[in-house]
Formats: sequence, C-alpha cells, structure tokens
Amino acid sequence: MELESVDLAVRGRIVTMDKDRTVIDDGMAVSRAGRILAVGPRQEIVSRFRCDQVVGDAHSIIMPGFIDAHTHCTQCFVRSLTSGELPMIPRIYSPAQRSLNPEQAATTVRLIAAQLLRSGITTMCEGTLNPAHEPAIVEAIEETGIRCVMARGAADQDFHHAALYSQIADRSWYKAREGQAEKELIATEAFLKRHPARGDGLIRGAVNVSALMNFSETYFKGGAELARRHDATIQVHIGRDREEVEFCLATFGRRPVEQLAEFGVIDEHLVAVHAVLASEKEIELLARGKAGLAHSPVECVANLNAIPNLPRFRASGIRVALGCDNQANDIFVNMRAAWLIHGAKWGVSGYDAEFLSAGEIIDMATIEAASVLRCDDLIGSLEVGKAADMVVLDGSGPHMMASQHLSSELLRYASRAEVKTTIVAGKILYSDGAFPTIDIERLREEAMAGARFVSDAVADRRYRPLPAW
Repeated sequence: MELESVDLAVRGRIVTMDKDRTVIDDGMAVSRAGRILAVGPRQEIVSRFRCDQVVGDAHSIIMPGFIDAHTHCTQCFVRSLTSGELPMIPRIYSPAQRSLNPEQAATTVRLIAAQLLRSGITTMCEGTLNPAHEPAIVEAIEETGIRCVMARGAADQDFHHAALYSQIADRSWYKAREGQAEKELIATEAFLKRHPARGDGLIRGAVNVSALMNFSETYFKGGAELARRHDATIQVHIGRDREEVEFCLATFGRRPVEQLAEFGVIDEHLVAVHAVLASEKEIELLARGKAGLAHSPVECVANLNAIPNLPRFRASGIRVALGCDNQANDIFVNMRAAWLIHGAKWGVSGYDAEFLSAGEIIDMATIEAASVLRCDDLIGSLEVGKAADMVVLDGSGPHMMASQHLSSELLRYASRAEVKTTIVAGKILYSDGAFPTIDIERLREEAMAGARFVSDAVADRRYRPLPAW
C-alpha cells in the first residue's frame, strides 16, 4: 500500500488536551498544509503516512502550543522601569508607547515573538491602541509566523489621572472627542474584515476597548456590537486597580463591571482583563454573561499588588486564560506563579494547599485559553483538523524521568529549558536555540537601541532614578 505523504511528523508522548485529556504514550502527530492530519499511536501513524521530516523522539513530550492570552508588545521596552511608579500607566507606559515610531513598534513584536516562541507559546493576544503602529505590527507578526489574536482600538476621550477621583467635583475634563468613536469603530470593522475573527489566517481580529477611563459609552456599545456581529472577542481592562474603582464610583455611581453591564458589554465575547478587584456581585455579572477572564499571575504580583478571587471566578463557571502581560514572557513561569500564589492566597493550610490542580492550570494555558479567545475551533488541543501548533518538550532530563503524574510533573519541574521545538501552522519557528524567521543578532541591536530610547523618553517622568542594578 502506498503511504500518504505529509509535511511534518512529530513523535513523542502526545498530550492532546482533547475533551477526554487523552495522552498517547508512544504517539505521533502529522500535518499537511498547516493542519493536523492524524494523531495516534506511532505504529499506526507510520503504517499510513510517509514524512521526510520527523521532530521529537521516544523521550519527547508533545503538547498543543501554549497561549499567551494578554500582552502589549509595545510595552516591552519599559516593563522593568515601572517599579514604584504608581500610577504607572500615565507616568511610564503611555508616554513610552507614544514615543515609539512604527519601526520600533515592529521591533517590539519581533522581540516578544522570540521570547514567547522560546517558551513554547504559539499564540499571543495583542492589544494595540495606536493606529500608527498597526501596519508595522501586522507585518512583523506575519514575518515572525507567530499566531495572534490582535485586538484593535484607539481611545476616543481625554482623561487626566488623579490620586482620588472621589474628591474631584468637576468632571468636565472627562469627555469624548466628538466623532472619534464613530471614526475608530469604522476603522476597527475594516480591520476585522481584513483579519476575520473566525478566519484561518495567522491573525484573527478582535476589538480593544481598553478601559472605562479612556473610552466613551458610544465606543463601548459600538465595540460590543462589532464583536457580536463579527463573532470576535472584545478585550477590556476592568477592575484593575483602586484608581479605576474610585473613578467609576465617582463618575458613574457604579463599580467597573457594573458599568460594563450598564453598557451592555457583558456576554460570551467579553474578555475581562485582570479584574483583580472584582466584587462578588461583579463576578456574578461576568458569570451570568458567560464572559472569560484573562489572568496574568506575574503581573498581579509585579505591578497590580492584588490577586483576583480565582476560586469565586472558577466556581461561578467563568473560563480563565493565562496571559503573560509582558511580565516574564514565559508560560512556565506564569503557570507556576498561578499555582503558588493562589495556593498561598486561597488554600487552607494543611488541607488544600494546592487550590488549583496542575491539570486546571495547564488547561488555562491551552484549551481553556483558546475557548476564552474564541479560537478553540483552531488551537488549544491536538486534534484532527486543527492548526498544527505544537511544542516539543525534552522529557529525557533526570528531573523528568520518574514521572508518576504527567500534569504535575510538567507544572512543578518543566521549564522553557525543556522546549526543544515550537511549531506554528506546521512550520518550525524555534528549534534548539535557532529562530528561522527572526534575525536574532539584528534583533539584539534593535532591542538595545529601543530600550535606551524609551529609558530616555520617560526619564523626566520618574519619581526617582533606578538603582545601579
């Protein structure tokens, strides 16, 4: 019998992340034209298919590509400058992002892509707010080959941060720029038509309505309607910090999630980002609307100084996706951080120290993240017909030899050091230190120059200089 030809075969212990969480001990997955053609026991696969390129071996662990459910590429040059700089968004992040030209924005994408691919992440969810950067960001994503849910938007109203909004009587400064919402919504819909939210391309479009302080009621309502019409996600930072809560109570008389409900934004298309200060009522509102949560555990500790009530979120049936948010662009670090901080925060000493099981956390970095981003038709599991997005882990190290419970072993002991090969749409984008689509030496020079540029751009906005090291 003549064997069927395929583009790529991947061998190892296959962690499918299908609905039964099937693991095939000596398995193989094959792909053609960027899609998974077959997954099964190795002997069965080799009897059916012929492939000149085989990745992995008997000691490999094959997983669906991990998903970073929340990031902002253009913040990568400034992420280490925010310590002690509250409020950090107006002081550091926003001016740093505004200072970048399109070429520098493209560099940030290549830099983030290299970091994510090295960690086994094959899909990122990028939130962009500067239309001037969009073409360069799109080009850089396509150049690197990483998959992306790209949430597009641009603020339509002026906003001035203050320490305590409850003490401000005059709200005249909080107002939308006339006609801006309508203009940006038209641009966002055009973007969604170029990059369909349910399309097969590397980029799936989404709607970015970043925060209640920067976007008007018109924009929120229009953005929600766009998301429903195009079956896209709408990304909203919500319940992020005390500043936002105070602003909402003073301006609307409601807490942030309550105001989203008033705008009619909460449904299965909403990705609520962070929500670290969400109240019981707000969690119930998100659950009732079947919204998803993008949770960035390292960001919670590094900058937000708060940890969301994840037990309540999950008990309410809210789907959770892990995101790096440009803090430690390493999914293993973020998975382990989730395990540790929520165990310490919500576990009962001596009885329930492991509040989140290893399997649940890996779900949040793969198939559950794909569901939150409305991409589980394409990614998140290794199943026939889905995109050939895979990561090959080295399972031969001594710390991985005595495996008794695979998900626990992966969570506790694996790291990006185990990532041997990262594959997107059947193409190898990282392998043993090499990035076929990224010029690393050129990137190093551009990244160093970009970091110096941004440091200078925000130097006069800092409370105090950084220590020597």
